[in-house]
Amino acid sequence: MFILNDNFAAATASSSPPSSVRRFYRARNILPTEVLDWNSMPDIPADAPYWDDMVANSARAGLSAARQSLKPACFVWGVMALIAVLYYAVPATQSFFTALDALQTRMGLLFPFLGMGLAVGLLAEVVKVLMSKEKRWTKANSGNALFNLMMFGVLGVIQSFFYTLQGNLFGTGSSWQVLVPKVLVDQFVWTVFFANPYQTILYLWKNKGFSFDQVKVQMSPFRQFWGTQILPVLITNWAFWIPMVSIIYCFPAELQLPLAILAVTIWVLLLSILTATEDEEV
Repeated sequence: MFILNDNFAAATASSSPPSSVRRFYRARNILPTEVLDWNSMPDIPADAPYWDDMVANSARAGLSAARQSLKPACFVWGVMALIAVLYYAVPATQSFFTALDALQTRMGLLFPFLGMGLAVGLLAEVVKVLMSKEKRWTKANSGNALFNLMMFGVLGVIQSFFYTLQGNLFGTGSSWQVLVPKVLVDQFVWTVFFANPYQTILYLWKNKGFSFDQVKVQMSPFRQFWGTQILPVLITNWAFWIPMVSIIYCFPAELQLPLAILAVTIWVLLLSILTATEDEEV
């Protein structure tokens, strides 16, 4: 599981490597003899950031964002842990979980598409509008909601197949032999190689005016793009989702996707409120 915040994506999409990580070769700092105007300095091309610098700065940015979202993260972890306790310790709640599973079965793939798409797409924009001073729904809000609906709806459908694959590979149940490999594959294979790049690149495409050419320019060289834009978001989401998926995989396979969507809904709702509140204070 991996959910990228829209505001964080917009910030990283337009960011450039910080000046503190730019280094120059000694030879580039030598003033050419043909420069006669001593009031002007020659253009000195900057080297790409060193890998260790990129990792260090990305880690700081990701951990800083994780610290800022710690309180809402703790709230969501608490809610999901409470749901787990209710499921296993309170028999009266079984009817609710049975109805949730029945709804998922009836809707089929429409369930993850609408569940994830509406939670991350429509809900975030509704909160943004309600928290704004104008409280007016604009064309931009419609565009953002539609884009997120499609992007996260598709992700929800793919996620449903991934959960099924996890169950086939590692079995079901809440033992350590089942939980540990599921969490590791989820966060360090699925997230790193698909979910993270999928969301980051699509947000970059949106923020660059849906221009594939601009995306190609921004992603070159890819090592620098990964180190400065994908890695900080990945670290931030690891801080939330590693504990979160550890709870989700404790549930039976048929409830994992619905409860993951519930966790996403609460998480996005809280982040949208916090982001809107901070924007109003600026």
